[in-house]
Amino acid sequence: MAVQMPRNFASPSHTLLRQVAAEGPWAAALEGRLREAPVHDPAQYYDWLAPAASHVDVWETEYLHVLDGPDPVLEWTKATAMLPVLETLRGAELADFMERYRAALAAAYPRRADGRTLFPFRRLFIVATRAS
Repeated sequence: MAVQMPRNFASPSHTLLRQVAAEGPWAAALEGRLREAPVHDPAQYYDWLAPAASHVDVWETEYLHVLDGPDPVLEWTKATAMLPVLETLRGAELADFMERYRAALAAAYPRRADGRTLFPFRRLFIVATRAS
């Protein structure tokens, strides 16, 4: 078995999303909608797989994505972590949320001198085999 999963739920892109969701007038509407950390610690996967496998490799890697555009981390999260926000909020409320989140992301992920934004992205990898 080979698996890879995102494990960047403690990164600013995700912590700021949860913070903005909890602090605005939309807090009640978004309560319970955002995922905290659906991927477990690496050791937990080892503990689950080791009894049934002859060999388990578990590791994490942090990729440094180089993103272009005026709000690249916001655009990235629109396709993933922000989906519950985009499905719940509408109109001016959504626009206000997006502006607050955009400003928080800009501070956390400043644009570099070349105009690009660096976005560290952690992934968990697991390879487990069972002798036949």
